[in-house]
Amino acid sequence: MLFNSYAFILLFLPLTYALWTVARRFAGISWAIGILLAASLVFYGLSAQIELLLLLAAIALNHQLAGVIHRHRLTPRGRRWMQLAVAGNLLFLFVFKYTSFVTQMAADAFGWPGMVVHIALPIGISFYTFQQIAYLVDVARGEGEPWPLPRYALFVVFFPHLIAGPIVHHRELIPQFASGARTARLGDLAIGLSIFTIGLAKKVLVADSFALIASPVFNAAAQGAQPGLLDAWAAAVAYALQIYFDFSAYSDMAIGLGRMFGIQMPINFASPYRSLSIVEFWRRWHITLSRFLRDYLYIPLGGNRHGPARRYANVFVTMLLGGIWHGAGFTFILWGALHGLLIVVCQLWRASRFHVPLPAALAWLLTTATVILAWVPFRAADLDTAGRIYAGLFGVAGDLHAAALDYAPSTTLEAILGALLPGAPWNVWLSLAAGTAGLAACLCLPNIQTLFRRYGVGLPTRGYADGIEPPALGRLGPAWRPSPVAAATIGLLLAACILKLNDVSEFIYFRF
Repeated sequence: MLFNSYAFILLFLPLTYALWTVARRFAGISWAIGILLAASLVFYGLSAQIELLLLLAAIALNHQLAGVIHRHRLTPRGRRWMQLAVAGNLLFLFVFKYTSFVTQMAADAFGWPGMVVHIALPIGISFYTFQQIAYLVDVARGEGEPWPLPRYALFVVFFPHLIAGPIVHHRELIPQFASGARTARLGDLAIGLSIFTIGLAKKVLVADSFALIASPVFNAAAQGAQPGLLDAWAAAVAYALQIYFDFSAYSDMAIGLGRMFGIQMPINFASPYRSLSIVEFWRRWHITLSRFLRDYLYIPLGGNRHGPARRYANVFVTMLLGGIWHGAGFTFILWGALHGLLIVVCQLWRASRFHVPLPAALAWLLTTATVILAWVPFRAADLDTAGRIYAGLFGVAGDLHAAALDYAPSTTLEAILGALLPGAPWNVWLSLAAGTAGLAACLCLPNIQTLFRRYGVGLPTRGYADGIEPPALGRLGPAWRPSPVAAATIGLLLAACILKLNDVSEFIYFRF
């Protein structure tokens, strides 16, 4: 089930909230937790019936393994059990996510097409597998304890984060199930619903609109067409904005849904397109994944404890594996490698004796441009497609505009401009203008952490940006307050989104 669907907004969410409210008021906290657990299983099962059985089996097995590890924690035997449990989870993830990719490579190498094995990817498998791996490792370190099965299961399947994150930590979520049921108030419903609606608008009204510009160009490139310079830049910028608003939308909606039930979800998105370096970008983008990679991969690899060369190698390997986590394909490997290389270059430059801090405007432009360029393989169907897009971006294709690519939605303004100057690619120029406006919005408009800063809308992560910007350019001017004007504004925004739900599209992170 998708957050941006009639079934979720008009049926599932109000029914779940009503049952939870009745349960916590008249039956007690355990019943309220049971309602959330049952609702989360229904939420997942409606989209993936067979996969639900795999998810339940993974929960039951990991819960039992956590008990065994806890009994032998901080001992060699406990460490061996932990290693076995982590290896089992990684094997589980590998079988379902990477078998098709690996067998396809083998088939191409040996010329045996019959070797290819296609396995459907269970929804959310990367997220709930990583959450359980972190839990098992913490138990082995003596930093976690076996929770009762219902609360542990809800920690894994809680529907606001189940499909596309954030990758929540057991210590920050499980204790809230009881406290949220005790302390949630009507104000939490108002705040949560407002944040959810803002996220919904980002997805339905903004992200999906940029997809109309990006997708036709990338799809045409996948079919062998060569985009021109303007086409390629319009599509690359549009996709950078599509994934920005799409992921920002999901992160906001997760926080809003959690708040409705009195639960603070971790901040996962902190205006990353305001970053002045690629290092800062990864402190603002997918924060909970960066935290997981730092705590459970980079630090165990040695972190920065064995000299600069080893540290740079650890950074590169961590980002490479982070790219592979996103998807099974050479394009994701390239994307991870690019970001690993960019971070290493940034750190080398900062450590160099020739380092001179760049002006903020230039640092922002350089960071944003490199991020946009790095998104190309993430979106491309294959490396050949990425190559064609890059050829267009760097002017190798020769043409400014490929006439065969008509990708922007037709508008009255486009028709007028086309009549005044026949042959001019006004659809491309309008798409580039939309991209420029989108980047300006990312840079200047407040995020939900700033808008709702009075209410503590998300849990910050140590060492990462919380998204509440310091006073500059009037960023701290707007602030949400419960009022008739705010209610009317949110109501109109929700109505506009509902009218657009006929064109339902999945979130980009839905199948990771």
